[in-house]
Amino acid sequence: WRVSSESFMKSLPWVQDLKIRGGYGTMGNSNNVDPNNQYSLYATNVGNTNYDISGSNSSTVEGYARSRIGNPNAKWETSITKNIGFDGTFLNGKLDIIFDVWAKDTKDLLYQLPITQTAGAFASAPSVNVGRMSNKGVDIQLINRGNITNDLRYTLDITGGFLKNELVEIADNQTYLTNVNPGFRGLTPIRNQLGYSISSFYGLQVLGLFQTKEEVAAAPAQDGKGVGRFRYQDINGDGTINASDRTYLGSPVPKFTGGMNFTINYKSFDISSYMNVFMGNKIFNASKWFTDFYPSFSGAAISERVKDSWSPTNTGATIPIFETASNFSTNAQANSFYVEDGSYFRMQNINVGYNLTDNALKKLGLSRVRIFGSLNNLFTITKYQGLDPAVGGNADTNFGIDVGNYPNTKSWNLGLNIGF
Repeated sequence: WRVSSESFMKSLPWVQDLKIRGGYGTMGNSNNVDPNNQYSLYATNVGNTNYDISGSNSSTVEGYARSRIGNPNAKWETSITKNIGFDGTFLNGKLDIIFDVWAKDTKDLLYQLPITQTAGAFASAPSVNVGRMSNKGVDIQLINRGNITNDLRYTLDITGGFLKNELVEIADNQTYLTNVNPGFRGLTPIRNQLGYSISSFYGLQVLGLFQTKEEVAAAPAQDGKGVGRFRYQDINGDGTINASDRTYLGSPVPKFTGGMNFTINYKSFDISSYMNVFMGNKIFNASKWFTDFYPSFSGAAISERVKDSWSPTNTGATIPIFETASNFSTNAQANSFYVEDGSYFRMQNINVGYNLTDNALKKLGLSRVRIFGSLNNLFTITKYQGLDPAVGGNADTNFGIDVGNYPNTKSWNLGLNIGF
């Protein structure tokens, strides 16, 4: 509905354009499913399906084993998207505002659930429809443009978005998806759990480090506990620290993302820059397994941080004692020590350019000459201790884990663009 075209808007001359819009749509998806998902298949294998069925002890016969469990009842995932918002231009074109409130619910999520060995030890599990996920958000864009003087112009473009992601339903009364929680060097830091975001971090909560032998003796039972090692929280209060005490440690899904483009034009010169920000997300810094514990990767790649490890003279440390032991109380469990704040602000680039004037171009017999230079990845402000907080992932159910990702590098370039 283009509200600005209505007669009652004529009394508001500062509104040039105002449109209210909404949308609703559905989309199917089966991209992550094997095309043979509906079929139960059988196959031969030299190592697994040969048998001396005649009992001659001189030859074998090649047989068949189930290679896939079929699921003819599987159907596509369906994403239902709804949005309402407005587009507006105000103040004689100096200000644009674009605002959206949206929701995207995906039902009948397709995943492979584990099967029993009796169904076929060599069989691939089928994809089944296991649940529903909700995404809700608010997006806004503000564009301000204007002339400071006749020769000096600017454009400021700011975008921002808030997001809430949640698994709201899992089939068969399950509380989490059981076989999409990957392991990294023995750590299993992810649990896709009902009521939490996708790819949430899960593990033991570190209360601190044991300071004295008396503190160790008085603490709940914990394998490998000792002075300078991790002290975990007894979540269920049963007096024993084990897998039942694991808990939610944070989400890799940012609560807010934003960016800003800024451009200034002065006569034939122009300067533009872009910066972005991520806030409210966590990163599982799995690279610490290699760099902060001696037995994990002994003899190489040790972090400078270990110089501040716990010792009898450095009891305020947050990094455990630097020792050769590897057990439940040192480096062998996913815990909150690995989970860090992933928020960051990054100055992505600055570009500077100059276009030759028409008079200069005529003298040179050219149609266009532009000289430009740019700086990329100037700086990043973050509390994250890894190489780069811009950590991605290789699957929807497995991201936000830093396994030593190569960081974005700083760079600069100069260029000349000539048109004849």
